[in-house]
Amino acid sequence: MKKYFLSGMIITFLFVPVLALGQNLDLGEQDLVEFGDSVGYGDATLPQVVGNIVTIVLSLLGLVAVVLIIIAGFQWMTSAGNEEKVKNAKKLMGSALIGLIIIVLAYAIATFVVDRLINITN
Repeated sequence: MKKYFLSGMIITFLFVPVLALGQNLDLGEQDLVEFGDSVGYGDATLPQVVGNIVTIVLSLLGLVAVVLIIIAGFQWMTSAGNEEKVKNAKKLMGSALIGLIIIVLAYAIATFVVDRLINITN
């Protein structure tokens, strides 16, 4: 319990100054346009930007799922016949496969919704 409290306090002290400094930002419309141009989203609509962010996040999650499948396979191959290790590896692989299926479905749904929103705004 003490470890979690200490971790929470450290995170709080790291991020509170950032939040306090964020209050002083006075971003006008021109500043936001310049920011959008600098990050490469100059003429992009909000659905396009959100779609790009969702695509990046789901791609990273897919990569994590594939890495977990590889780790589970490695654990299975190096279990040396130990039934407990094989059971744990199968459980991890099954969970990672279910997660990967959910990620692929989420990507398909997000792509469909974003495409519809882009067609509505254009």
